[in-house]
Amino acid sequence: MRRALLLSASVALASCLFAQQPPTSPADETRTPVDVRSTNSAGADLKVPLCPQFHDNLARNGIAAPSEEGVTPPRTKTTASALMTQQAVDAAGITHIGNFNVIMGVLVDRNGVPHNLCLQKSVGYGLDASAAATVKQYRFVPAKKNGRPVKSRVTVEVRIMTPSPPPMGVSPADEPWK
Repeated sequence: MRRALLLSASVALASCLFAQQPPTSPADETRTPVDVRSTNSAGADLKVPLCPQFHDNLARNGIAAPSEEGVTPPRTKTTASALMTQQAVDAAGITHIGNFNVIMGVLVDRNGVPHNLCLQKSVGYGLDASAAATVKQYRFVPAKKNGRPVKSRVTVEVRIMTPSPPPMGVSPADEPWK
């Protein structure tokens, strides 16, 4: 029987990964983006675009970079639950992977609404599309420059965990983990 399991996508300000992002790169950037699409991606996962190299600057393109002076980064206000796919549950049983982390790039507008989602790290198994659908439901407190809301880009990690196996000695009928 195929079931979709709702699991919590935990995103806190700390997991927005601001500290782990490199500073905004110059316009003459010579590095090329790394293809981050998982080999396990198919169907709906392939519709989620990969992130290009961004060079945000409030004066240049109207999108504040976290490193710009006077900019306070956006904060998550509300999150949503990610949908676990049966394909991921099946893969977890074979590969013994219990947790899947999809990393999304998100443009947060002046009203705190996410736009232009893209993949920074893919896991496939239908979870990339699930994470994108989940992040679209998020709401943020927008970034501010000198107290005024501005657009900015953030990185959001969506953690999706497979269901735990039953504890030893517990019959499947009891299923306390559901």
